[in-house]
Amino acid sequence: MAFISLNQIIKGQLYWCLWAIALLIFISCSKQRTEFFISPSGNDQHSGSITQPLATLEAARNAIRAAKDKNGASSNIGYKVYLREGDYPISSSFVLDERDSGTDSIPVIYSAYQDETVSIHGGHTLPPENFKLVTDPLILERLPKKSRSQVMQINLKDIGISEYGKILQSGMGFPDVASTPELFFDKKAMPVARWPNTGYLNIAEIVDPGTAPRLYQPDIVPSDPDYVPPDKRDDPWRGFVFEYLEDRPNRWTNAEDIWLFGYWYWDWADGIVQVSKIDTAKKEIKTLQPSWYGVRKNQRFYVFNLLEEIDTPGEWYLDRKTGILYFYPPSEIENIDIKLSMLEAPLVVMSESQNIRFEKMVFEVSRGHGIQILNGIDNLIAGCIFRNLGRKAVVIGNDNPENHDPSVDSGFNGVRSCQIYDTGKGGVSLGGGNRQTLTPGGNFAENNHIHHYSRLQKTYTEALLLYGVGNRVSNNLIHDAPHSAIRFSGNDHIIEYNEIHHVNQEVDDAGAIYSGRDWTYRGNIIRYNFFHHIEGLHGRAGVFGIYLDDAMSSVEAYGNTFYKVARAIHIGGGRDHKIQNNVIVDCEESIGYDDRAYQLDPWFAGHMDPDKGTLFLQLRKVPYQSKVWQSHYPKLATILDNQPGVPSGSIIENNLLYRTQPFILADIVIEKSIIRNNLLIDPEDDPGFADIEALDFKLLKDALVYQKLGEFEEIPFEKIGISNNNF
Repeated sequence: MAFISLNQIIKGQLYWCLWAIALLIFISCSKQRTEFFISPSGNDQHSGSITQPLATLEAARNAIRAAKDKNGASSNIGYKVYLREGDYPISSSFVLDERDSGTDSIPVIYSAYQDETVSIHGGHTLPPENFKLVTDPLILERLPKKSRSQVMQINLKDIGISEYGKILQSGMGFPDVASTPELFFDKKAMPVARWPNTGYLNIAEIVDPGTAPRLYQPDIVPSDPDYVPPDKRDDPWRGFVFEYLEDRPNRWTNAEDIWLFGYWYWDWADGIVQVSKIDTAKKEIKTLQPSWYGVRKNQRFYVFNLLEEIDTPGEWYLDRKTGILYFYPPSEIENIDIKLSMLEAPLVVMSESQNIRFEKMVFEVSRGHGIQILNGIDNLIAGCIFRNLGRKAVVIGNDNPENHDPSVDSGFNGVRSCQIYDTGKGGVSLGGGNRQTLTPGGNFAENNHIHHYSRLQKTYTEALLLYGVGNRVSNNLIHDAPHSAIRFSGNDHIIEYNEIHHVNQEVDDAGAIYSGRDWTYRGNIIRYNFFHHIEGLHGRAGVFGIYLDDAMSSVEAYGNTFYKVARAIHIGGGRDHKIQNNVIVDCEESIGYDDRAYQLDPWFAGHMDPDKGTLFLQLRKVPYQSKVWQSHYPKLATILDNQPGVPSGSIIENNLLYRTQPFILADIVIEKSIIRNNLLIDPEDDPGFADIEALDFKLLKDALVYQKLGEFEEIPFEKIGISNNNF
């Protein structure tokens, strides 16, 4: 046997290290990168050098295309576009396609230069010097007395703006449309004049409920208590009439284009409708459109888009007939950046592109999305800021999960280390993967800070939306929002290491992480997330940390920590869940699990109809008995043979409860599921957390749970949330 000395080993390792270094140097030298520069003071006829910068993104894109044509598609040359400091207003989407792609080893990069601030926006700058105090007696008479000396006006036609956009009905159940133009003052969205200025009014009485379009949908069946027979159906788009109590509308006799925002029927479904008529004698308001679910007495609403209600600094109103914008500035306007959002389309559209990166830029002041990636692969958005947008920050895939086409998928695209706030309709949408074949999409959102989102549409416009198959959200910090933080549909998604707090602030019956009404959404994992201070509209157990609604099935939720959440987890009658190794502290309620699909509650019975019920319709949309589906989810293949409404097959075990209530479980759940080895620690005992007051729930090595619950696994609490790592 030959022996090798330590000295020989060290020499051999040194040789291989030197060889590897030489190889890396060779590779890096062979991967040349051509740089182009853009500047607000540039010229598209320039060369694109740092001293002769271009002016537009399109010019830089075209320069890269020309260079590729010259160098050849197979060349080992990369391209990077640097944007110098300043504003880059655009009037149409910046579009990239397959011609603009990079390679796996050398992506094409668009980036701010060094630490300079770069803003890509779809707005029109309103010159402060063009604002003048209102002097028209007729307008002054309509304004509140206390603000008449403060309100200013600008004629948009004088600065070349002649298109003002319309306010369109939107909200729960209705198409997602671009927002109406918004006014931004010193980088902050200004409120359209409304009454009341904060909070809501309540409907006094219903005079005519109008119609509820939801009741005309194909899944409404005769067993539904709200079913309307075809021969008795009215126009599904007839508005409603209600009584109000206050005298304020007496001042609005000259107002036109008045709109209402409200939670018209449910406290988890918002929408805006236009006023058709106000009868001040009867104190009645008639709407032009219906609400999706109809309308009920005592529900919340406010009135907006009223010149007569500009009574608070920041409020504004646009007269679309004259083109005059009226504004009560919150401070002196000299040298202040004032913009009106104009662009409806996304600021950037990447269609069938690959290996493109956007870094360190601000995307803002637009009526649509920030960036949309359609059928793209390996694209990355990193270190960017998205704010003051009318819709979402980033959309990967289709706008709407219901319109997901698995033949046109985006894969392995990501949003990393971005700040997203003050958006109109949510944060990031991750759509990808093929549900027919269960091929994963591999899209991800990680290490992002998303907060104060959903300014315009409050519900079902969450910070993170996942659909399709095999996408991931991790290490995000999400807070301060009216409704959910994360919503998912589809299969095999991973939701991990996120910190979520102060969401669901305006709603009831909602989850910080939510999915519902589908047996086929299987293989999803929710692990190592931290939920805290989520108490909902009424401060009671009407909102949940994790909400698996309406028979949604087969989720693994483990290693999560809940602190001061109204109810930590609620399962709405589904099957085959695994709820394990979670920590629940100072929550009003811990885990609830009902039997709505088994008892066939009247409001839910329609969804269990074998012919038209939602659960059966969704089941038939996927090949759940195919070989690939059976291998992934064997229990789903035989679900119709095993009393599908029975909440069976779930496991709830090894969970730690402290200063909270025991589980609330339906009898059939206890009978048909496994409930074992859960520990409720006495309030007088010390569970062994590092520091509850500092929100550090890492368990010490001698923690009581390890002594009493031997199978409890350590939670890597220190890894939860965003980090300061580079992108």
